[in-house]
Amino acid sequence: MPSVGEVRSQPRQGMLQTAAVIAVLKAISGMTSAGVIIITARALGPSGRGVFVLVFTLTTLAMILCGLGISISGRLQLVARPNPVSSRDLFGLGSVLAVLQVLTCAAAAALLLPLLDVHLAAAVIGIVAALGGLLFTSFLFVEVLNAYGFTVAAAVVDVLGSTMQLALVVGVATAGQTTVKWYVAALAAAYGFQTLVGAVYLRRLRVNLRPRFRGAQWRRLLAHGPSGMTVQFGQYSVFKVDRYFVAAFLSPAAVGLYSVAAAFPEMLRVLPVALAQPVFYGLSSQSTSNEDFARARRICLAVMVVGAAVAVLLAPLMVRVLFGDEYAGAVSALRLLVVAEVGLAVYYVDSSALSGQRRVREAAAAVLVGLVVALVGYATLIPWLGINGAAIASMIAYASMGAVAHVRLHGQGKASATPLGR
Repeated sequence: MPSVGEVRSQPRQGMLQTAAVIAVLKAISGMTSAGVIIITARALGPSGRGVFVLVFTLTTLAMILCGLGISISGRLQLVARPNPVSSRDLFGLGSVLAVLQVLTCAAAAALLLPLLDVHLAAAVIGIVAALGGLLFTSFLFVEVLNAYGFTVAAAVVDVLGSTMQLALVVGVATAGQTTVKWYVAALAAAYGFQTLVGAVYLRRLRVNLRPRFRGAQWRRLLAHGPSGMTVQFGQYSVFKVDRYFVAAFLSPAAVGLYSVAAAFPEMLRVLPVALAQPVFYGLSSQSTSNEDFARARRICLAVMVVGAAVAVLLAPLMVRVLFGDEYAGAVSALRLLVVAEVGLAVYYVDSSALSGQRRVREAAAAVLVGLVVALVGYATLIPWLGINGAAIASMIAYASMGAVAHVRLHGQGKASATPLGR
């Protein structure tokens, strides 16, 4: 693989400019994902939609566990000065972990989902395993693009992948299919397409994709693995494990309602997620400034507050028009989750700053606090308040994560003079 200096250079852009471009691309991706949600909700109904959500959540949680945190450590080590890790070593380790991901998804689909009254045929379990492997590989390619500073290119790959998801799901629905397996197969095919697109982008940027198996370099990549995996797994668990609690305490149909409630709030998440990419790269490569970060952070949070207020007002109309009357029970949970996104925005931006400074353990601390709060909240509130209890628990957990990340970044309640390490 070429050295960092030989990889085709990412043009320099201001943090706000880059974040704005990524936000637009993420918004497009979010709209296509919303299309997938709407179509699957209408085609499968609450119960089928719930099973679909449980399957996809399973593959994503498995990806984070099987990835051992190398997506975060890779983003740090690929640009580490003066001795970066080769992309070949990252792909070598990643190829081994991708096989582990396939096996884990197959085992979990066969053993875990039946406990939630979800029983899949052997052929469908095979499709779930394929989805898991392709999801892992496509995500790894996107993270390598992000590592080298090609954050806009990474967002483009994501848009192309999500657009293919929508196209294939529309095709399946148009064909009159009403069983979950066809929609899972459509996702697997779309992630296969995204993997191919990511590989093409990386080759054009002169990134060597040929795997190499060197234990010493793998140890470097795994050095930040536990903390990175804690951040990713804890973060995703806070965001998604509520579906499994809803399924366990209520039913797959309730998961379908809850996933609809979460759809628009997750679209609002586009902005902080978009800003997190240039923040991470800017700090890990030491190419950003305190002023850029502070200004971008203020704008992000202001837009989130306005967006949340609008969504709270329009929630009944959005649910009725987009999903139909059978999903009317999702309105209250949607409103709660929209408010929760403001606290989560603080977490996303500040934890990305911490991780970019190689303070991954401090970012992990915020996730662990949020995860504990979320698990206690889900177990306590869902049996009492149903899907609204899940939304309230999420709101408290997100606020806790944001508070801890903010304090860790800026000091014990006081802003650091150099919060970004410059």
